[in-house]
Amino acid sequence: MTLQLQTGTAAAAFKMAGGIYTLTTLELHSTNPADITNQLENMTRKAPNFFQQTPVVIAFDQLNPEQPSIDLYKLRHSLQQFGLILIAVRGGQESHKQDAMMAGIPWLPSSKQRSPAAGASSQLPTPPETHKTTLIEHPVRSGQQIYAEGDLVITSPVSSGAELLAGGNIHVYGPLRGRALAGVNGNTDARIFCLQFEAELISINGQY
Repeated sequence: MTLQLQTGTAAAAFKMAGGIYTLTTLELHSTNPADITNQLENMTRKAPNFFQQTPVVIAFDQLNPEQPSIDLYKLRHSLQQFGLILIAVRGGQESHKQDAMMAGIPWLPSSKQRSPAAGASSQLPTPPETHKTTLIEHPVRSGQQIYAEGDLVITSPVSSGAELLAGGNIHVYGPLRGRALAGVNGNTDARIFCLQFEAELISINGQY
């Protein structure tokens, strides 16, 4: 009988890595399934291809505690009909957390529920983040997505089916026929400027 020893180390099958992604948040103000469905229908009627396998987080942060519970199984199914993939639930009451766990959906704490770092003072002002302006001088064609942490400036046309995302303002010095989402990192003062407005859909800080 012969034993064959392996002298080498097998290559790792995977590695863990962190990443930062821009996610769409559906901030609920009602748990009425009909209201949610009707609003999504109105949005997709204006831009039929806006949601295409788009990951989404359901936020209960602004929901009135007296609102009745919502069936997350049915909500997830309804969202899929519009091209939205439910990947997590954020905030809400303890019942929302339990419902998410029962449905096999990850639950995330809201910003109000996150504890400050040890030794940090809540009284100290946070200096504003500054980001460079991103300049794009070529046409943005259908299917392309452009993301900028700060302001985004486009000097060429933006075609239907293209998507612009910026943490700050969006400037388009030409026709804007695609989708434009400004203030995606929480900037409520962000604005969208263009010379020819024919956008499929626009958003400021998640407000469509």
